[in-house]
Amino acid sequence: MRKVALFSLLTLLLTMGMLITAVSSEVDRHTPGFPQSVESLQLPAILPVNLSDVEKAILELSKQGVLSEEDAAKLKGFSNLSLQDAVTRIGNTELRNSLLNLSNKGVLSPDDVEAFLNYLSSLKTSGALNPVDELLALRALELLAKANQSPYTSRILLTMLSVLKDLETQKSGNLTTFFKGSLQSPAEKVFQSFPTLPLPLLQLPTAPQLRLSLPKIPYSVLIIAGICCFSTIALLFGKRLAAHFSKKLNIRSIERMQTLKVGDRFLEAYWLSVHIVSTISSVKKVDSETHREYLARVCQRLGPGVADLFRDITTAYEEYRYGFRAEAGQRILNGFRKLMEHARAST
Repeated sequence: MRKVALFSLLTLLLTMGMLITAVSSEVDRHTPGFPQSVESLQLPAILPVNLSDVEKAILELSKQGVLSEEDAAKLKGFSNLSLQDAVTRIGNTELRNSLLNLSNKGVLSPDDVEAFLNYLSSLKTSGALNPVDELLALRALELLAKANQSPYTSRILLTMLSVLKDLETQKSGNLTTFFKGSLQSPAEKVFQSFPTLPLPLLQLPTAPQLRLSLPKIPYSVLIIAGICCFSTIALLFGKRLAAHFSKKLNIRSIERMQTLKVGDRFLEAYWLSVHIVSTISSVKKVDSETHREYLARVCQRLGPGVADLFRDITTAYEEYRYGFRAEAGQRILNGFRKLMEHARAST
């Protein structure tokens, strides 16, 4: 049995080795110049946007009266604000605490930045966030992202410009004089056709996704591997499982037997007890041995409680059959019932 199990394992290992060799020896079928999987991890290109562009937009909105004096004071020196200054100027207490918790976290992952941007969006949708607090929160997030060299820095700057554009559209209509002449950046030249604030409305980058392609495994390899695994499991555990289910079937067959008839029910109870004990212990009674010899042999394979119970049944059987003591028959029957309950509970 061990040799067969070892042979099955070796066959399985050989099959897997053949699969690995076949996959590694495959010729690359991509056309030269076709994008490889590494290129799919790169973020989309974004036109250059600087923090100075954001501050110029804030100054222009202040000159045109879109921003109130209080809001303009909060956003004064926007590009030079430190993390502490930006957080302190935020009026929303919940947002301020969230930024403090984020700064205390230390190293920020792309998921952290994405989650905070979604949090800002939810506050804005619910009406609990004003544009000034949003700009200050984005400035604080931009400082944290820059400290962690996050690829989301450009996205945060674009979000700032988008907030300013929305603010300008809501309060004063089109701002036609913004970003003209010397203030015009390369990003604006692409969007000169826009009638409103010409901010670089680019597709925002998403978190990089890893694309994995699994090799196609031939059906023959899967079939061979399945047969080897099944054979190994059957050889290692099949005998034990078969013995367990065989015991269950034997006990249930005894429960269905209707042989306890009037006149011989005590003798039948004894022989059914022998059958139960032989099923539990896997020690069969030989025709040539006496009931005493079988008792001595089978008790070595039984637990103390079951051995004592079967010993009492055997003694009662002797008294009933050879001593002609009728009251011993009831002891046989009672012992059989207890033995039956034990066998049912143990299986």
